Amino acid sequence: IALGQIGTLLDHVGSPHTTHNHTTQTQTATMHVISHRRSGLSTIICATIAAATINVATSLTLLSDLPTPSFIIDTQALRRHVVGPPIADAPDASIFAPSIRCPKNELLLRPSMIGPDKGNALNEKDSIVDCEFNISVGQQAIGYLHSSVVRGREDAIPGKDDTLPTFLAELDLDPTLCCGDAQLVLGLNNHHVGGYYWARSAGAGASMEAPGVGFGSGSGNRGLLRWLNEEGFTACNSNDGKRSEWVNFLRKDDTVQLLPADGQGALFEFSRKFGEHSTGEENDSASSIRVFGISSQGRPMGSEPEVVCEW
Repeated sequence: IALGQIGTLLDHVGSPHTTHNHTTQTQTATMHVISHRRSGLSTIICATIAAATINVATSLTLLSDLPTPSFIIDTQALRRHVVGPPIADAPDASIFAPSIRCPKNELLLRPSMIGPDKGNALNEKDSIVDCEFNISVGQQAIGYLHSSVVRGREDAIPGKDDTLPTFLAELDLDPTLCCGDAQLVLGLNNHHVGGYYWARSAGAGASMEAPGVGFGSGSGNRGLLRWLNEEGFTACNSNDGKRSEWVNFLRKDDTVQLLPADGQGALFEFSRKFGEHSTGEENDSASSIRVFGISSQGRPMGSEPEVVCEW
Protein backbone atom coordinates (compact mmCIF):
# COMPACT_ATOMS: atom_id res chain seq x y z
CA ILE A 1 0.00 0.00 0.00
CA ALA A 2 2.80 2.37 0.96
CA LEU A 3 4.62 1.79 -2.34
CA GLY A 4 1.43 2.52 -4.24
CA GLN A 5 0.95 5.76 -2.36
CA ILE A 6 4.57 6.77 -3.07
CA GLY A 7 3.85 6.31 -6.77
CA THR A 8 0.85 8.63 -6.46
CA LEU A 9 2.97 11.13 -4.56
CA LEU A 10 5.58 11.12 -7.32
CA ASP A 11 2.87 11.80 -9.89
CA HIS A 12 1.78 14.86 -7.92
CA VAL A 13 5.30 16.16 -7.41
CA GLY A 14 6.40 15.58 -11.00
CA SER A 15 8.58 13.00 -12.64
CA PRO A 16 12.27 13.48 -11.96
CA HIS A 17 14.34 14.29 -15.03
CA THR A 18 18.06 13.86 -15.17
CA THR A 19 20.19 16.42 -16.95
CA HIS A 20 23.06 16.50 -14.47
CA ASN A 21 23.42 14.72 -11.16
CA HIS A 22 25.52 17.23 -9.24
CA THR A 23 22.70 18.75 -7.13
CA THR A 24 19.35 17.63 -5.80
CA GLN A 25 16.37 19.26 -4.23
CA THR A 26 14.73 17.58 -1.25
CA GLN A 27 11.01 17.47 -0.70
CA THR A 28 9.46 15.95 2.39
CA ALA A 29 6.20 14.09 2.45
CA THR A 30 4.37 12.39 5.28
CA MET A 31 1.90 9.76 4.26
CA HIS A 32 -0.67 7.97 6.35
CA VAL A 33 -2.20 4.76 5.14
CA ILE A 34 -5.24 3.83 7.17
CA SER A 35 -7.80 1.17 6.65
CA HIS A 36 -8.68 -2.34 6.14
CA ARG A 37 -11.37 -4.37 7.68
CA ARG A 38 -11.42 -8.18 7.81
CA SER A 39 -13.71 -10.68 9.64
CA GLY A 40 -15.43 -8.00 11.59
CA LEU A 41 -12.12 -6.77 13.00
CA SER A 42 -10.92 -3.35 12.22
CA THR A 43 -7.29 -3.53 11.45
CA ILE A 44 -5.60 -0.25 11.05
CA ILE A 45 -2.39 -0.24 9.12
CA CYS A 46 -0.68 3.00 9.67
CA ALA A 47 2.50 3.60 7.74
CA THR A 48 4.21 6.89 8.10
CA ILE A 49 6.93 7.67 5.67
CA ALA A 50 8.67 10.80 6.82
CA ALA A 51 11.22 12.75 4.94
CA ALA A 52 10.73 10.90 1.69
CA THR A 53 13.47 12.23 -0.49
CA ILE A 54 12.84 12.90 -4.12
CA ASN A 55 15.95 13.70 -6.10
CA VAL A 56 15.21 16.13 -8.85
CA ALA A 57 18.40 16.70 -10.77
CA THR A 58 18.94 20.16 -12.16
CA SER A 59 21.08 21.37 -14.98
CA LEU A 60 24.36 22.51 -13.51
CA THR A 61 27.86 23.08 -14.83
CA LEU A 62 30.68 22.75 -12.33
CA LEU A 63 34.32 23.69 -12.51
CA SER A 64 35.37 20.10 -13.22
CA ASP A 65 33.20 20.14 -16.37
CA LEU A 66 35.26 22.86 -18.04
CA PRO A 67 37.91 22.25 -20.68
CA THR A 68 41.52 22.70 -19.65
CA PRO A 69 43.45 24.83 -19.74
CA SER A 70 41.03 27.66 -18.92
CA PHE A 71 41.20 31.05 -17.22
CA ILE A 72 38.80 31.17 -14.25
CA ILE A 73 37.36 34.35 -12.76
CA ASP A 74 35.83 34.19 -9.29
CA THR A 75 32.76 36.41 -9.65
CA GLN A 76 32.34 36.79 -5.88
CA ALA A 77 35.93 37.99 -5.49
CA LEU A 78 35.41 40.30 -8.46
CA ARG A 79 32.33 41.81 -6.81
CA ARG A 80 34.25 42.44 -3.59
CA HIS A 81 37.07 44.03 -5.58
CA VAL A 82 34.75 46.39 -7.45
CA VAL A 83 31.83 47.20 -5.12
CA GLY A 84 32.65 45.57 -1.78
CA PRO A 85 30.86 42.62 -0.11
CA PRO A 86 27.38 41.81 -1.46
CA ILE A 87 24.38 42.98 0.55
CA ALA A 88 22.91 39.48 0.35
CA ASP A 89 24.55 36.22 -0.59
CA ALA A 90 21.36 34.17 -0.95
CA PRO A 91 21.43 31.12 -3.22
CA ASP A 92 19.15 32.84 -5.75
CA ALA A 93 20.97 36.18 -5.71
CA SER A 94 22.04 37.60 -9.05
CA ILE A 95 25.55 36.99 -10.35
CA PHE A 96 28.01 39.87 -10.68
CA ALA A 97 29.38 39.58 -14.20
CA PRO A 98 30.37 42.91 -15.76
CA SER A 99 32.34 43.47 -18.92
CA ILE A 100 36.01 43.41 -17.94
CA ARG A 101 38.74 45.63 -19.34
CA CYS A 102 42.44 45.01 -18.71
CA PRO A 103 44.13 48.44 -18.43
CA LYS A 104 47.53 47.01 -19.34
CA ASN A 105 46.59 45.86 -22.84
CA GLU A 106 43.05 47.29 -23.36
CA LEU A 107 41.62 43.78 -23.72
CA LEU A 108 37.83 43.96 -23.37
CA LEU A 109 35.78 40.91 -22.35
CA ARG A 110 31.99 40.77 -22.47
CA PRO A 111 29.99 38.23 -20.41
CA SER A 112 27.47 35.63 -21.50
CA MET A 113 25.46 34.00 -18.72
CA ILE A 114 25.37 30.20 -18.39
CA GLY A 115 22.21 28.51 -17.15
CA PRO A 116 18.56 29.48 -17.80
CA ASP A 117 17.99 30.82 -14.29
CA LYS A 118 21.13 32.90 -14.01
CA GLY A 119 20.59 36.63 -13.92
CA ASN A 120 23.31 39.24 -14.15
CA ALA A 121 23.36 41.69 -11.24
CA LEU A 122 24.34 44.39 -13.73
CA ASN A 123 21.43 45.55 -15.85
CA GLU A 124 23.47 48.10 -17.75
CA LYS A 125 24.50 46.45 -20.99
CA ASP A 126 27.66 48.47 -21.31
CA SER A 127 28.81 48.25 -17.69
CA ILE A 128 32.59 47.92 -17.81
CA VAL A 129 35.04 47.54 -14.93
CA ASP A 130 38.83 47.73 -15.01
CA CYS A 131 40.58 44.80 -13.36
CA GLU A 132 44.32 44.32 -12.97
CA PHE A 133 44.07 40.86 -11.34
CA ASN A 134 46.57 41.76 -8.66
CA ILE A 135 47.51 39.15 -6.06
CA SER A 136 47.40 40.18 -2.39
CA VAL A 137 48.46 37.88 0.44
CA GLY A 138 45.51 36.85 2.60
CA GLN A 139 42.91 38.09 0.12
CA GLN A 140 40.74 36.05 -2.20
CA ALA A 141 42.22 35.96 -5.71
CA ILE A 142 40.11 36.93 -8.73
CA GLY A 143 41.80 35.05 -11.57
CA TYR A 144 43.07 31.44 -11.73
CA LEU A 145 44.65 29.20 -14.34
CA HIS A 146 42.69 25.94 -14.46
CA SER A 147 44.68 22.91 -15.63
CA SER A 148 44.57 19.09 -15.77
CA VAL A 149 47.28 16.68 -14.71
CA VAL A 150 48.71 14.74 -17.66
CA ARG A 151 51.14 12.66 -15.59
CA GLY A 152 51.51 12.37 -11.83
CA ARG A 153 54.50 11.49 -9.66
CA GLU A 154 53.87 7.78 -10.13
CA ASP A 155 54.21 8.28 -13.90
CA ALA A 156 57.67 9.86 -13.74
CA ILE A 157 59.98 8.67 -16.52
CA PRO A 158 63.59 7.97 -15.47
CA GLY A 159 66.05 9.96 -17.54
CA LYS A 160 63.35 12.26 -18.93
CA ASP A 161 61.71 14.05 -16.03
CA ASP A 162 63.80 16.47 -14.05
CA THR A 163 65.49 14.60 -11.21
CA LEU A 164 63.00 12.01 -9.98
CA PRO A 165 62.97 13.18 -6.34
CA THR A 166 61.67 16.60 -7.41
CA PHE A 167 59.22 15.67 -10.19
CA LEU A 168 55.58 16.12 -9.14
CA ALA A 169 53.32 16.38 -12.18
CA GLU A 170 53.04 17.37 -15.80
CA LEU A 171 50.15 19.71 -16.67
CA ASP A 172 48.34 20.53 -19.90
CA LEU A 173 48.97 24.23 -19.19
CA ASP A 174 51.36 25.78 -21.70
CA PRO A 175 53.74 28.01 -19.69
CA THR A 176 53.49 30.66 -22.43
CA LEU A 177 49.83 31.15 -21.45
CA CYS A 178 50.99 32.32 -18.02
CA CYS A 179 52.83 35.26 -19.57
CA GLY A 180 55.47 34.83 -16.88
CA ASP A 181 55.48 32.97 -13.59
CA ALA A 182 52.58 31.14 -11.92
CA GLN A 183 52.12 29.72 -8.43
CA LEU A 184 50.28 26.50 -7.55
CA VAL A 185 47.58 27.10 -4.91
CA LEU A 186 45.22 24.97 -2.82
CA GLY A 187 42.62 25.61 -5.46
CA LEU A 188 38.87 25.79 -5.95
CA ASN A 189 38.02 22.08 -6.19
CA ASN A 190 40.92 20.23 -4.59
CA HIS A 191 39.79 16.82 -3.31
CA HIS A 192 43.31 16.11 -2.02
CA VAL A 193 42.90 18.54 0.87
CA GLY A 194 39.82 16.89 2.33
CA GLY A 195 39.19 16.03 5.95
CA TYR A 196 40.30 18.58 8.48
CA TYR A 197 41.84 20.81 5.83
CA TRP A 198 38.92 21.12 3.44
CA ALA A 199 37.67 24.48 4.71
CA ARG A 200 40.85 26.27 3.72
CA SER A 201 40.25 25.47 0.07
CA ALA A 202 37.10 27.60 0.15
CA GLY A 203 37.07 31.37 -0.16
CA ALA A 204 40.38 33.11 0.49
CA GLY A 205 42.01 29.76 1.25
CA ALA A 206 41.61 28.72 -2.39
CA SER A 207 44.37 31.16 -3.35
CA MET A 208 46.71 30.04 -0.56
CA GLU A 209 49.99 28.93 -2.14
CA ALA A 210 51.40 25.42 -2.00
CA PRO A 211 54.85 26.34 -0.63
CA GLY A 212 57.96 24.83 -2.13
CA VAL A 213 56.32 23.86 -5.42
CA GLY A 214 57.62 25.47 -8.60
CA PHE A 215 56.01 25.69 -12.04
CA GLY A 216 57.99 25.68 -15.26
CA SER A 217 58.31 24.28 -18.76
CA GLY A 218 58.00 20.57 -19.39
CA SER A 219 58.10 18.68 -22.66
CA GLY A 220 56.47 20.28 -25.68
CA ASN A 221 53.88 22.85 -24.67
CA ARG A 222 53.18 21.38 -21.25
CA GLY A 223 53.93 22.73 -17.81
CA LEU A 224 55.78 20.99 -15.02
CA LEU A 225 55.30 20.99 -11.25
CA ARG A 226 58.38 20.15 -9.18
CA TRP A 227 59.78 20.50 -5.69
CA LEU A 228 62.17 23.43 -5.41
CA ASN A 229 64.29 21.40 -3.02
CA GLU A 230 65.46 17.83 -3.67
CA GLU A 231 64.34 16.84 -0.17
CA GLY A 232 60.75 17.38 -1.30
CA PHE A 233 57.94 18.44 1.01
CA THR A 234 60.00 17.77 4.15
CA ALA A 235 62.17 20.75 3.19
CA CYS A 236 59.62 22.83 1.26
CA ASN A 237 56.42 22.41 3.22
CA SER A 238 54.80 24.51 5.93
CA ASN A 239 54.92 23.41 9.55
CA ASP A 240 51.53 21.64 9.55
CA GLY A 241 52.46 19.20 6.79
CA LYS A 242 49.40 19.92 4.67
CA ARG A 243 49.95 22.99 2.54
CA SER A 244 51.81 21.17 -0.22
CA GLU A 245 52.11 17.54 0.85
CA TRP A 246 49.00 16.77 -1.24
CA VAL A 247 50.86 17.51 -4.49
CA ASN A 248 52.70 14.20 -4.02
CA PHE A 249 49.41 12.41 -4.67
CA LEU A 250 48.27 14.10 -7.87
CA ARG A 251 47.03 11.63 -10.46
CA LYS A 252 46.25 11.81 -14.16
CA ASP A 253 43.08 13.86 -14.89
CA ASP A 254 43.10 15.61 -11.51
CA THR A 255 42.58 19.36 -11.91
CA VAL A 256 44.61 22.08 -10.22
CA GLN A 257 44.64 25.88 -10.20
CA LEU A 258 47.55 28.28 -10.34
CA LEU A 259 47.73 32.03 -9.81
CA PRO A 260 49.37 33.88 -12.71
CA ALA A 261 51.83 36.58 -11.69
CA ASP A 262 50.50 38.65 -14.61
CA GLY A 263 46.77 38.03 -14.85
CA GLN A 264 46.17 40.63 -17.55
CA GLY A 265 48.96 39.19 -19.69
CA ALA A 266 47.63 35.65 -19.21
CA LEU A 267 44.15 36.73 -20.31
CA PHE A 268 45.60 38.28 -23.43
CA GLU A 269 47.51 35.08 -24.23
CA PHE A 270 44.31 33.05 -23.83
CA SER A 271 42.52 35.43 -26.19
CA ARG A 272 45.27 35.00 -28.78
CA LYS A 273 45.45 31.22 -28.51
CA PHE A 274 41.76 30.32 -28.30
CA GLY A 275 39.94 33.11 -30.12
CA GLU A 276 39.79 36.68 -31.27
CA HIS A 277 39.69 39.23 -28.47
CA SER A 278 36.92 41.74 -28.45
CA THR A 279 37.35 45.05 -30.25
CA GLY A 280 34.65 46.65 -28.15
CA GLU A 281 32.36 47.20 -31.13
CA GLU A 282 28.62 46.68 -30.66
CA ASN A 283 28.45 43.92 -33.28
CA ASP A 284 31.66 42.21 -32.20
CA SER A 285 31.20 38.47 -31.60
CA ALA A 286 34.38 37.07 -30.12
CA SER A 287 34.80 33.31 -30.19
CA SER A 288 35.32 31.34 -26.98
CA ILE A 289 38.66 32.12 -25.38
CA ARG A 290 38.14 29.76 -22.43
CA VAL A 291 37.54 32.48 -19.86
CA PHE A 292 34.81 31.42 -17.42
CA GLY A 293 33.17 32.88 -14.34
CA ILE A 294 32.53 30.71 -11.28
CA SER A 295 30.63 31.21 -8.03
CA SER A 296 30.20 29.28 -4.78
CA GLN A 297 27.04 31.22 -3.98
CA GLY A 298 24.43 28.79 -2.67
CA ARG A 299 26.85 25.86 -2.85
CA PRO A 300 27.75 23.72 0.22
CA MET A 301 31.00 24.79 1.86
CA GLY A 302 33.96 22.92 0.47
CA SER A 303 32.16 21.79 -2.69
CA GLU A 304 33.40 22.84 -6.09
CA PRO A 305 31.93 26.05 -7.51
CA GLU A 306 29.36 26.42 -10.26
CA VAL A 307 30.18 27.89 -13.66
CA VAL A 308 27.87 30.88 -14.12
CA CYS A 309 29.16 32.76 -17.15
CA GLU A 310 31.70 32.94 -19.94
CA TRP A 311 33.62 35.97 -21.15
